[in-house]
Amino acid sequence: MKKVLFLFLCLVGIVVFAVGCSSNETSNQSTNNQGNDGQSNDTNEEAVVLKLGHVWPNSEIHAQSAEKFAEEVEELSDGKLKIEIYGDSALGADKDLLEGLKIGTADIWAGGAGVLSGASDTANIFTVPFLFDTQEHFDKVYDGEVGQEISDKIAEESGYKVISYWTRGARWLTVDKEVHTPEDMAGLKIRVPDSPVFVKSFEQLGAAPTPMAFGEVFTSLQQGVIDGQENPLSLIYNSKFNEVVDYLVKTEHVREPIAVAISQEKFDSLSPDLQEVLLTAASGEAKKFAYDEVTQGDTEYLQNLQDAGMTLIEPDISAFQAKLEGFVEENFPEITDIYETIRNAK
Repeated sequence: MKKVLFLFLCLVGIVVFAVGCSSNETSNQSTNNQGNDGQSNDTNEEAVVLKLGHVWPNSEIHAQSAEKFAEEVEELSDGKLKIEIYGDSALGADKDLLEGLKIGTADIWAGGAGVLSGASDTANIFTVPFLFDTQEHFDKVYDGEVGQEISDKIAEESGYKVISYWTRGARWLTVDKEVHTPEDMAGLKIRVPDSPVFVKSFEQLGAAPTPMAFGEVFTSLQQGVIDGQENPLSLIYNSKFNEVVDYLVKTEHVREPIAVAISQEKFDSLSPDLQEVLLTAASGEAKKFAYDEVTQGDTEYLQNLQDAGMTLIEPDISAFQAKLEGFVEENFPEITDIYETIRNAK
């Protein structure tokens, strides 16, 4: 009996010792995984990944801006937030990308701000012709209180949060015949973005506006489906439109910003520190790069396009402006107030 009792007590001691060691080991591991404040410092936390979609070729200025945006986001967040870029319409056309923000096929969209007019009446302001007198006028609006007011209204109307506006060059007309006056545009099939302002303004100028996804424009020009298109010089050059149309017309009819947008719901799902990273990076190096390249590069793009065989036409713009007198009041009275605010913000 004494031997049995002795063996039993030894067995109990071994079990108690083992449990105690296990408890200490667990405690030590817990302590090692905590900082001085007792909070977890788990270095294996997965990064938040957001998909950014756009329609431009990789050589285009704003495609490069998107890359710089992604780099700064990762740097500022110490890798906690990453942006995956899907360019050249890989996730669809602008309209598809914008709709994708709501259903999760994309998280961030960068594109011509006028596309937002499909979801917001206020966004019609982005493509009103001859709205700005100079690049400085444009900068004052979109980098200031008026730009923020526009963004706030768009968020209320559509659920899309514009986190930055990037500079884009003025839009020029490229066409397969000489255009010196509005009368020369009569009946010309001009590709325009799918925006009511673009459609109505080109109708008022006498053309036959043809909404079309950007990815289809080159082939349509090549095959004669359309007679021309309009875009900033950088996109005209990088899309090689000089290969399929002969005339470059200096209308500079619209100065439309690039909008970088995310759904309000997706933005709200991010932690406050990641929200701040996103906002800071969107108006950081990417925005500066776009501004510098556009403002310094237009002269070079113009020369390159002429060297490539395009004929430059500099029409009397006042005739085009006269043709569009009263355009906003007659067609888009809901944006008359913001139109007047912008016109007076010089």
